[in-house]
Amino acid sequence: MIHQGSIHKNATLLVFTHFKNVSLSSAVVNYTDHLLADSSNFAQKLNLQSNSKAIICFASRMEFARQERITQFSQFSPVPIFGGASSRTDGGRWVLLGNEFFENAIVGVAFHSDTLHLTSECYTEWNPIGRQLTVTKATGRNLQSLDGESVHTVYDRYLGDSKSVPLELLQHFPLIKGESKKQDVYLPLSLSENGILLNRELKVGDKVRFCFDHPSLTLGQVQLGAERLQKFQPDQIFVYNCLSRLEFMHGNTELIPLQEVANCYGCYCAGELIRTGEHQQMLHHSLTFLALREGEAQTSAETPAEESQGHNVIAPLFSLIRNALADVDRMNRNLEKKIQTQASLLTASYRVDKRTGLPNREVLHERLALMGNNDHLITLKLTNFSLINEKYGYQVGDKLLQDLSDHFQQYMNKMLAGRSNLYAIGVGEWACVFRSDFDSEYIHQQFSMFVEQLENFNFEPYGLPEVDYLSVSLCAGFISRRDFPNLGKDELLLRSIEARRFAQNQNRHFYCASDLRTRDQVRQEQLSWLSCVSRAVLGKNVQVFAQPIVKAKTHELSSYECLVRIEDNGEIILPGRFLPIVEGTHLYSRLSRQMISRTFELMHSRSESFSINLSPQDFMSDKTLRHLEDAIQKLADPTRVGLEVLETEQIKDYGHMIEVCNHFRSLGASIIVDDFGCGYSNIDEIVKLEPQIIKLDGSLIRNIDKDVKQRKIAQQLVRLCQVLDAKTVAEFVHNEEVCRISEDMGIDYLQGFYLGQPSRLT
Repeated sequence: MIHQGSIHKNATLLVFTHFKNVSLSSAVVNYTDHLLADSSNFAQKLNLQSNSKAIICFASRMEFARQERITQFSQFSPVPIFGGASSRTDGGRWVLLGNEFFENAIVGVAFHSDTLHLTSECYTEWNPIGRQLTVTKATGRNLQSLDGESVHTVYDRYLGDSKSVPLELLQHFPLIKGESKKQDVYLPLSLSENGILLNRELKVGDKVRFCFDHPSLTLGQVQLGAERLQKFQPDQIFVYNCLSRLEFMHGNTELIPLQEVANCYGCYCAGELIRTGEHQQMLHHSLTFLALREGEAQTSAETPAEESQGHNVIAPLFSLIRNALADVDRMNRNLEKKIQTQASLLTASYRVDKRTGLPNREVLHERLALMGNNDHLITLKLTNFSLINEKYGYQVGDKLLQDLSDHFQQYMNKMLAGRSNLYAIGVGEWACVFRSDFDSEYIHQQFSMFVEQLENFNFEPYGLPEVDYLSVSLCAGFISRRDFPNLGKDELLLRSIEARRFAQNQNRHFYCASDLRTRDQVRQEQLSWLSCVSRAVLGKNVQVFAQPIVKAKTHELSSYECLVRIEDNGEIILPGRFLPIVEGTHLYSRLSRQMISRTFELMHSRSESFSINLSPQDFMSDKTLRHLEDAIQKLADPTRVGLEVLETEQIKDYGHMIEVCNHFRSLGASIIVDDFGCGYSNIDEIVKLEPQIIKLDGSLIRNIDKDVKQRKIAQQLVRLCQVLDAKTVAEFVHNEEVCRISEDMGIDYLQGFYLGQPSRLT
């Protein structure tokens, strides 16, 4: 954080700015896959006007490939954007607006005023290095060759003395085209066998150079900029600086010139936003500022510039060149040392978990590839770690991870000396690969004893002397290579983790992957049904079947209940086979919306009333509700529509349900409660939905001709519905006797195979 030109770490910065004649508007936009739509949506939500002067914006997860949300903003508004992209923290990447945190979103505040003046500047020095290189082969963003040579060969020769250079180091030396001030920089994103994927497209014939940026090169420019800024007379300066500059700058050296002009506040970002000329940009390794002044600047007498006297500049010029070359040599030597240091640090961090110091998942994968028949894998998880963090704080949690790692290591050294390796594979997650001739049952017994000892051990909270006891809860999954001789390393780890998750769900300490084989068959069957439904949705093979609902006594048609089916390879599949598997997934929502579209399409030209089934998941999906609302509003007579509320016992937010039901009732639709009397029904909450129709569950109706108790229960429910002024429907009317008894009870409508089976709606 930057507070009055000083840098503060591990702190929260609040800046209160008082404006006399400025109005503000704010907005948040959650990311979608449509970058330009996000940018347009952001502009619209900010309600930009002719007197809008600037936007201060913060964005999370603004990768190179996704920065069009910012860089293309000029298509929708000329108002400049300043600010930055959030950096990674232990708590993730997030931005804040009001009192709410957002991930994968962009937030901003716009300034609207006729008297607000601003100026801005950015300082970055992408310095071309070496000769020009010509692009000789490129496909889109995939650069394949420079000067007729493989781009890998060129990079390795210049940066690694013909040795292979990792991507992390390539990204410090992007390519630059044209003038460096235009920031026309092309950053390597990933490597492939035949090229390097860049963040932007290069064309054959383009001239490029390697370039490098060192923030300290901009110090002189900042001083000159501060002198120019003095004439602007700003009231306040907002600074958005790059995190990388903290590695090169000593203290607040580059902020002092700006602070001497006006108070500076701001932060360090992972990408800096600024508008230069007609272009909105996201810079890197840059210092940017936005200076604001309300009202006109005060006039003051300017000091006349001193007249320069002519001097012979040839000798100083050559001296400058000689010293510049010496500086380049020194910079190259220093840069080489820095690269070696960074490479060593990167290699170490790539293979070591920073919290525990243990080898990480990458090293585990190497070991799993070498597993023999007598090798085993255990994955462990500290199941109450999040609770410990919430109660005692992250410092205590990190110390606990270190203590547990030490306990695990000591136990392995004692029981399996020289035959085991311990790895940290996640926060509060470990894996141990060991060699043993014992069977799974014996290993289970030994591990359970060890876990029981650990769970009764007091891990004294670090730094909290007033808390005298801290316990842990662990669970583990186990897999033996001899049980799965043909599995690859990734599948071995996955099976062990699945066994651990099953143990946690079953409140056990330990579970063996070999005991989950029967669950694999169930999982495969579920995946098969998911694929089947996905094919039906993508191929628009969702079919609508309609079952008649008739009036009691006369048996005249009253309406149709529209029922979902899917067609796969010519077979019509009933919902009982696939709905339980897709419920709760995004696929269910897509299926539901296609069912709505197909039903209204088929019923649009007909005159009969009809109803569709909606689950609690549908009522919680804004996209599904908007889709349904659009379909209803296109009907000439919306009163034909009935919305059947399913699974009322699973409704969590009745307040929201009541609002939704009232809204659709206002559009003309009828609200129908389905399966009334089945399982646990919160009658008080259902009454608040004010349904016009209540359908008695078929489990009560189907046996009323044989079961006197069920008949009495059904009779009481009918009376209750009459008190609620709701019409009743009896489902599962499957024979004449059930039909007659239902009518004698006073039920208004009947539905069932006796009166009509579901048939395809055409």
